[in-house]
Amino acid sequence: MRKLFLILLSAFAFAAAPKILPAAERSLRVSFSAPATVYLPLWAAADAGFFKKQGLDVEIVHVGSSPIAVSALITTDETQVLSGGGTVAPTAYLQGERGLQIFARMNNRFVFSLFSHPSITTLEGLKGKKLGITRFGGSLDFATRYFLRQQGIDARKDLNLIQLGRVPDIATALVAGSVEAGTVSFPHHLILKKLGYRELADLSQMDTPYATTAFVGRRRFLAENEPQMERFVKALIESIHYLRSHRTEALKIISRYTRLSDMELLGQDFDFHMQKIWPRVPQIQPEDLKLALEELGERNPKAREISPADLIYGQIVKNVIASGFADKLYKQSP
Repeated sequence: MRKLFLILLSAFAFAAAPKILPAAERSLRVSFSAPATVYLPLWAAADAGFFKKQGLDVEIVHVGSSPIAVSALITTDETQVLSGGGTVAPTAYLQGERGLQIFARMNNRFVFSLFSHPSITTLEGLKGKKLGITRFGGSLDFATRYFLRQQGIDARKDLNLIQLGRVPDIATALVAGSVEAGTVSFPHHLILKKLGYRELADLSQMDTPYATTAFVGRRRFLAENEPQMERFVKALIESIHYLRSHRTEALKIISRYTRLSDMELLGQDFDFHMQKIWPRVPQIQPEDLKLALEELGERNPKAREISPADLIYGQIVKNVIASGFADKLYKQSP
């Protein structure tokens, strides 16, 4: 317990003790789970000044471990918003924590691609082959198996699934010939394309929604701070609008947060997210969570008993939509 406390203290300690502000005026600390392009609207809202424009004092922090991020949100009050996978809230729910709810989402698609050696030209050609995944039970594993099942292929029976730990390790194993296929994400799908490997499927093209990136808060906090959180959502909306016409600035922000310098790859990834991923309004819908609950249900059948509506705090985005904020913004400059 002492070690965990020190880790939390190290990860979330402020440089100086903050002033105690009224609830409606308090600063916001927002965590994000990975240096991935999908979080660009959050980064840009901070870097380009849209949070300040909305009268908000927002600090964003990278917290790679979901358990630590959830602990900071629930028990320490060091963060007020968690931005991460759509399974965070239902996982906490299954563990008895009923106070977390999703109030917005940035992405409801799988952002994975299934690649193979050039000699494999069809999905049927994968049968009997070794296919690299991260870990059993992870979102990438689930997305792969779900997609193949839709194509009439049982990944557990028809393929040899190999756990490789990380996406970079999957790409490395494919190039080395340790596996004949693998599911990867940015930037490795672009690198594999350059090397001549075959993209058998772009899983973002699937019609089934899946809350890959969601914004989560404590129900009580969200209810007590609705006006403040409405301004938070407005800043995200204005950030997405800004990114549509500021590609150069967007690539600089991505590079800074991801620590990647290949502007060609970053540009391709930015264009993909702008065209297919980011919504004008980050509204979470119950159908965005159905597949996430199905994923959890494979490990814990009780997940199938959860109603998606119980995991959503929808009033904040509904109020923003009713205000006409996004409509006015895009009417002024489409």
